[in-house]
Amino acid sequence: MRQQSEAAPPDTPQARLAKGFAQAHAAVKPKWFEAARIELFSAPNDPKRIYRVITATGEYCIYLPDKGSMSLNLSARSGHAGFGEGSAAPCPIRF
Repeated sequence: MRQQSEAAPPDTPQARLAKGFAQAHAAVKPKWFEAARIELFSAPNDPKRIYRVITATGEYCIYLPDKGSMSLNLSARSGHAGFGEGSAAPCPIRF
């Protein structure tokens, strides 16, 4: 049985150039003809998901409720066992 070592990818000039282009692209808002960018804003293990949507006209966050929450699934407001819908609002400030 052969063990594979997990080595870091080689630090070649081509890899550094690609990484630099990706960082520069992420730093600028999309143009009017480009699709919106969506990224996870909340912690990866947080049951309540927050996604940040970045468009040419601005940015906002989509708040998705916790799907495992019993209070959400049993609320009289929903009328049935459902997962609720997401809501859009300004993004919170990261600390």
